[in-house]
Amino acid sequence: MNNDQANGRLINTPGRQLFAVERGSGTPVLFLHGIPTYSYLWRDLLPVVALNHRAVALDLSGFGRSEKRPGWDYSVAAQADAVRSALRQLDIERPAVVAHDLGALIAVELLAREPELCSHFVLLNTSLRPAAWSGGLSPFSILRMPLAGEMALALSRRWMLKRAMAFYVDQIDRLSDDVMAQYWWPFEHGFKRTLLDLARQRLAAPDDFERWRGTLRRLTIPALIVWGASDPTFTLAEMRDLARLMPNARVQPIADANHFLSEDKPQATGRLINAFLAGLD
Repeated sequence: MNNDQANGRLINTPGRQLFAVERGSGTPVLFLHGIPTYSYLWRDLLPVVALNHRAVALDLSGFGRSEKRPGWDYSVAAQADAVRSALRQLDIERPAVVAHDLGALIAVELLAREPELCSHFVLLNTSLRPAAWSGGLSPFSILRMPLAGEMALALSRRWMLKRAMAFYVDQIDRLSDDVMAQYWWPFEHGFKRTLLDLARQRLAAPDDFERWRGTLRRLTIPALIVWGASDPTFTLAEMRDLARLMPNARVQPIADANHFLSEDKPQATGRLINAFLAGLD
C-alpha cells in the first residue's frame, strides 16, 4: 500500500462507503477513475495538482478500497448518487472535476443534474457514444456469460491483468511488479464480483447518452479535454466527437500516451490541469 492509500479514509454515504485519498489544500479538485482502476491510478498526478489545490480522489462504489457487496447497483446513476453524497460529507462545493473513462460518464451525469455543481471540467480518454461501451468483443463479453464469467475471474491472475493493461499503457516499464500488486489488490478483495455485476447490469440507457451529450452542448463552465493519443479503444475520433460537443473546450492530445494517461504522462497531465485551472494558456 502506498502512502496515499495508507492515509486515505472511508466516507459514509447512504447505504455504502467510499474510500477517499486527499492531498493539498485550497480550491478543491475531484478525481474520478474508470474501469478497472481506482484512486491508485492518480498516485503520481495527484501530488502535482496538490501543489496548488485540495486534490481528492475517490474510489467508485465497488472499486478499490470502497465497500463492495454482491448484487449492488453499479449503474452510472447509482455511482453519481454515491459521489454526490461523498462531496457533501467531505464538505466540497463546486470542485473542479477531472474524470477518466467510466468516471467521465458519472461526472456528466452529475452535471446533467446540477449544471453549476462544478467550477471546471477536465475530460480524459472516454466516450459519450453508447456503442463504445456495449459493442465489439471485450473481456466484458465473457463476463456476461453465466458460469463462463465466474470461471474466467476464478482463473484470473495478476500477470493477466498486466498483459491486459499493457495494451493501454505506452510506458510499459511503469507496470512494475510493485505497481501491479497495487492494481491487483482489489481483485483479491471483492472486485471480481463487482466486475461481474458491472458486466451484467446496464450502466446506462441509450437515452442517457443523448441526455449527457445535450448536457455537454449546454456546458458553460471552462472545459479541458486531455487525450492519450494512442488509445486503441477511445481513439482520437472520440476526442474529436467530444470537442464538437464542447466547441469552447481546450483540446490537448498527448503523443506517446495511451488510455491510462496518468500512467504514461502523470506530471505533464498534472501541469496541464494546473495551468488550465489557473486560467493560463
